[in-house]
Amino acid sequence: MLLLELWTKASRGRRLNIKRVIFFPVIIYAAYVVIDSFMPLCMVGFVVWLLYNWSGKRRFW
Repeated sequence: MLLLELWTKASRGRRLNIKRVIFFPVIIYAAYVVIDSFMPLCMVGFVVWLLYNWSGKRRFW
């Protein structure tokens, strides 16, 4: 009985927001998918940028 009273006292505060519980994993997974799909493109762009800078040209055109 004591445990039940403690539980009711503890649960009187802010209730768990169901929208946050549902959308948090969805947002994390969406961020992972975006990063995972664009990472090769970013790596290729970074390598091209490094090669261009190492070529010694200081002007873009």
